[in-house]
Amino acid sequence: MKTSNFANSASRRSPLSEVQWMGQTGKSNARQKTGGAVLLPLTSLIDAFSIIVIYLLVGTQGSGIEVDIPNQLKLPAAISGIAMDKKMPTVRIQNGQYFIDDKKVAESDLGRQLSKLKEQTQGEGVEILIQADTAMDYSDLDPLLKAGSQAGIQKLKFAVIPTK
Repeated sequence: MKTSNFANSASRRSPLSEVQWMGQTGKSNARQKTGGAVLLPLTSLIDAFSIIVIYLLVGTQGSGIEVDIPNQLKLPAAISGIAMDKKMPTVRIQNGQYFIDDKKVAESDLGRQLSKLKEQTQGEGVEILIQADTAMDYSDLDPLLKAGSQAGIQKLKFAVIPTK
């Protein structure tokens, strides 16, 4: 019975067995194996390394916009959410007081201030980010929702802390 060349161990090729050595003269020589450096084909390794670096750079970029949250404010936790992709006005409800972009606003003045915000956007859809404490009563949120509705603001987003 005749054996194939594939089964013959002498005929199998290995990349390491065909490594070229760089001699002291600077010329590659497959037979001279003393006092030289190994020449390995690195093209495929460089390609793989480039892909990994690009993946890590893209994957570690922060998505969304950072928003300052006061230390006293405890936001509700959410299982899922969407990262904000643009800056928007922030309305904070803290201890029964209202703040629009860190400026204190009276409850009776909320509708007028939200109408000003809508006029400043010149017809674009205004989105408002609401920061509300978990211990807040609904009676504190209700005036803001009514004032936003009267001002014609249709998109309200609530700030939450994602759970992992």
